[in-house]
Amino acid sequence: MTSVWLSVLVVLWIHMNGLLKGAKACGEVKTSSSVVPVGSSISASCLINSDCPLTKGKKFRVEWKINNDLVPSNLSYLESNGTYIVVIPHIPVARAVITCSVCVEDNCQVVDGSLVKVAYPPPIPTNLSCVLNVNDPVRMLCQWNPGLKMENIDLNYTLHTKISATSKRCSYMLPAGVHSYWIPRQDIQLFSEMEIYVEVENTFWNTSSARLLVIPMKTAKYGPPEIQGIEDYELGCLEYTWSLTESQNWVKLTFDVELSLKEVNNQQAKELVISKKASQDSTIKVCGLSHWTNYSTKIRVRYSNLWSEWSDPKVATTLARAPSGRLDTWLKVPADGGVTAQLYWKPSQQFRANSENLSYIIESKKPKQTLCVTTEDHCFFNISKWVQKVYLTARNRCGKSTPTEVPVYRMKALDPVSNLIVHSQSNTSVLLVWESLVSSRVMGYVLEWRSLTESPKLFFTLLTKNDSSTVVTGLEPYKPYEISIYPKYVDGIGRSLTVIAYTSETAPSVAPKLTIKEIHSSNVQLVWDEIPLKQRNGIIQGYTIFIWDEKNHIEIIKTKMTNVLMKDVQPFSTYHFLISVHTLGGSLNGTVVTLKTKIGHIEILLFVIPVCVGFALLILIAVFACLGKHERLKMCLWPIIPDPANSSIRRWTTTESLQGMPPFKEDKDPVLVYLSHFSLLDLSDKEICNSDYVKGNLWSHDSGSRDEGHNLFQTPSSYDSQQDTDSVPYATVVFSGPYQNQTGSPPTYLRSESTQPLLGMEESGSPPPYENLSESVSKVNYFTTFPLEPTENEVIWEDFPMLRSLEIRNSNQI
Repeated sequence: MTSVWLSVLVVLWIHMNGLLKGAKACGEVKTSSSVVPVGSSISASCLINSDCPLTKGKKFRVEWKINNDLVPSNLSYLESNGTYIVVIPHIPVARAVITCSVCVEDNCQVVDGSLVKVAYPPPIPTNLSCVLNVNDPVRMLCQWNPGLKMENIDLNYTLHTKISATSKRCSYMLPAGVHSYWIPRQDIQLFSEMEIYVEVENTFWNTSSARLLVIPMKTAKYGPPEIQGIEDYELGCLEYTWSLTESQNWVKLTFDVELSLKEVNNQQAKELVISKKASQDSTIKVCGLSHWTNYSTKIRVRYSNLWSEWSDPKVATTLARAPSGRLDTWLKVPADGGVTAQLYWKPSQQFRANSENLSYIIESKKPKQTLCVTTEDHCFFNISKWVQKVYLTARNRCGKSTPTEVPVYRMKALDPVSNLIVHSQSNTSVLLVWESLVSSRVMGYVLEWRSLTESPKLFFTLLTKNDSSTVVTGLEPYKPYEISIYPKYVDGIGRSLTVIAYTSETAPSVAPKLTIKEIHSSNVQLVWDEIPLKQRNGIIQGYTIFIWDEKNHIEIIKTKMTNVLMKDVQPFSTYHFLISVHTLGGSLNGTVVTLKTKIGHIEILLFVIPVCVGFALLILIAVFACLGKHERLKMCLWPIIPDPANSSIRRWTTTESLQGMPPFKEDKDPVLVYLSHFSLLDLSDKEICNSDYVKGNLWSHDSGSRDEGHNLFQTPSSYDSQQDTDSVPYATVVFSGPYQNQTGSPPTYLRSESTQPLLGMEESGSPPPYENLSESVSKVNYFTTFPLEPTENEVIWEDFPMLRSLEIRNSNQI
């Protein structure tokens, strides 16, 4: 607050100086003093010059202000010669600016001002203390607390000393701002009482601190001493020699000495502090220590009140002797008749190894035999069912300990404890709580634990039957421990109750690897492996599966299993999967896995089987249809096309001849009737006229059926009507030129020499004679010529359908 006011005053003073430059010739302000005690009055005068332009020829008045606050007018008056006086009863602040202003009507102008300081009484110094420095040079340091610092008034400090024995007085003036002083050795008497105080003064006041009475030597603070040597002169004892630092070893006094001893590599051992009185020339003996034990020792000293700092530690080992005390044991013998026993042990509070390199012997007395010799803290050995006790003995180079008796209690199916609960206490300890068994047969409990990720070493502790809780220490954070508690009965060991515990938990180090096992298109099974025990960092509380598709439809599945079945999966869709694993200490997400679904095997079978069945049914229907409509289908797909060159006319009916004909409409030309055996011969006119050629090459006939008469096609009288019906007429058509280029008259029809009838007749009788229609073959004696009358020609064609099909319809020729 004072600094703020100071800043305001400085700004105000600068402003006032700027105003005074223009009005400096008008007046001048003087005060009775520049510094006044707090609460005192102060007077100020303001001389107005006669040639001041602000007052010349004008009626004016004078106003006084303190830090811009108006002073009442009754406190000022006018003296002769234009001097105005004001008397201020007190200044309210530490610094004040008194200004004088000339006012004409309501317009006031500052003509001059003066800065005044207010002096307060100085604060009393406190916490005066003095310490003798015994190092070279020897001197004594005195220091004090000056109290509240005063900004506006300078303070002066003086240190006064008086030696009581000689009444010698000394005073030491201190520079401004210094609140400590080193008293030289010549002004000190080390073992005499001295009176010391501090005096502080300013312009108006002075004050002093309380008197301090000291003996300089008792105020000395010594440096950390040094342990010169340690001797193990007898069993359980160590002897120390020590001294002050080289610069302080001139002091020959008896000091208070403290030694702090702690067993090395034994965190559970308590620190042993021993106090002695000794001088630098004497030794310090400490007894009652453990045998053959490494002790780390440090030392400190004092003469009166102030302890020195602790020295650097030094390690020494006590003498060895035979081990003493008993061991805590934990024997596990199976109840199923097994012969392998497991014995664990550890030092009890009374046990002392008294040396290093211990070894242990396990033996039985009935029968007397050595079961095990080891340097470890456990042993597995075979034991017969008749052994009731075994004995454990520790030994070193100095001897053996008293044997520890270990009763053989076999595991039995006795009741375990219930409700074993684990509470984390710190990163290295857990609290175990359980319900004690209410039974007079219970002798106590055995609590064992081991790390599941580190070495399989087993730790245990023995508890009484009244215990229902205990704290297990020395554990590591984020590591799993298997903790079991066994009740000890009079006649055996009960069943254990086991839990997995962590001192503290965090998120797992790795996330499970998600594997997608697609069953079919509508169901997908997600599987993953458990996280390795070393990387769990806590007890797995469960898993969360996040599923979303290409439309950002999200599904969340929570489970404690290592597999999940996702239903109602759409085919031909894309799904994304993310797994998150949780412990009480946090969660960790895995990587995103993508799946594109398709039609499953079952759906394919459901689709293919009906198609195959339908196709088979179609095939069966087609087969049966083909079998049932064989002739019609054959006629539609493979129509019969007679080969005229190889025709053999045996049957001539309209119905049979139309079987191979495709359907036709009535408005079209009639369909030609084809013979079953028909041949076309393209011969030249010369060949046609040669009767021998015609007889020998063109006609097929039976030698037995030939008649030597002129009618070559005479039907034998022995044929009846039925035979006529079954006979098939046939003929050979001979062309005089190429068939394709034939443009002349219709071909000549030659009668075959066969005795078989050409046309079956409904009535008995010989067929009408044939006539040759072509003049080119009129000389052939085997054929007769037919008159080609129109009406008769139509009748002829009706009797000869084969020849009708070959009729060339040419209106000019007909």
